[in-house]
Amino acid sequence: MVIVRGRSVPERMIVRAVLALLIAGLFAGCAATGPREALEKPVEKAESAVDPAARAAFDTALKAMREGKDGQAEQILLTMTQDFPQFSGPQANLGILYFRAGKLDKAEAAFLRALEIKPDNVVSLDYLGVINRNKGRFKEAADFYRRAIAADPNYAYAHRNYGILLELYMGKLKEALAQYEEYQKLTKGEDKQVAKWIVDLSRRSGAKQ
Repeated sequence: MVIVRGRSVPERMIVRAVLALLIAGLFAGCAATGPREALEKPVEKAESAVDPAARAAFDTALKAMREGKDGQAEQILLTMTQDFPQFSGPQANLGILYFRAGKLDKAEAAFLRALEIKPDNVVSLDYLGVINRNKGRFKEAADFYRRAIAADPNYAYAHRNYGILLELYMGKLKEALAQYEEYQKLTKGEDKQVAKWIVDLSRRSGAKQ
């Protein structure tokens, strides 16, 4: 369980989307491609200039992650960070592995290394927002979420997570409402839980009487 809004939400919902992003953006810094339903399937790009060995290793790591073989995936990704240090995808994937294992310090370090390679790596920015929020660093979390949204306004989870921070941790109800509404627009309103949050928050914030 990873994202909390007074309750836990299954991490697999985030990880499935993130893995698809990482396949699409392995060598471009994990660029996001659109709303959540579009992220359930890998979006392949022409990568003729990429070392086939790097591509094969990354695909093997992703397969291991999907199958829950995190130890195997970690070893492959660690090797990739040494052999192909110019790519942010392996670092971001390591961050995901450490995050879901509850190793927040190691996850944070991996995501920050991904940003050193590609500063607008939206997956890493979003996860760093969650990590900083979990550590009580709300201003820093907000900064990471804003950077994620600036990097890719269509990355829906950044809007959702930023809304959670604004509502529950910063008391900015109207701003939170705007983020939830943007998330719903990007995901075509399929998140019924967030739909309930919007109704509740609209009433509490006075935005809609």
